[in-house]
Amino acid sequence: MADLYACRKKTIMEMKKVLAGWSKVCPGCNIGRKYPDSFIGKKVRNHWEKGYSSHDAYVEVYGSDEPSPKKSKEESEDK
Repeated sequence: MADLYACRKKTIMEMKKVLAGWSKVCPGCNIGRKYPDSFIGKKVRNHWEKGYSSHDAYVEVYGSDEPSPKKSKEESEDK
């Protein structure tokens, strides 16, 4: 029984990784993360609040819905 549970848990995590991967390439999701205050970004974030399984999986797999800081921004702050 424990093996069945472990197998099911592994399968669910694999599915979440696939959904999270889609969220990384989805144009709407990218705009929602990169430009949250834009017109489209607000619409996308509103959609996420209503429930969007790809975004939920992205947050669970990667731990955040915010984009990683750009390298150029980090360099400009160091100067």
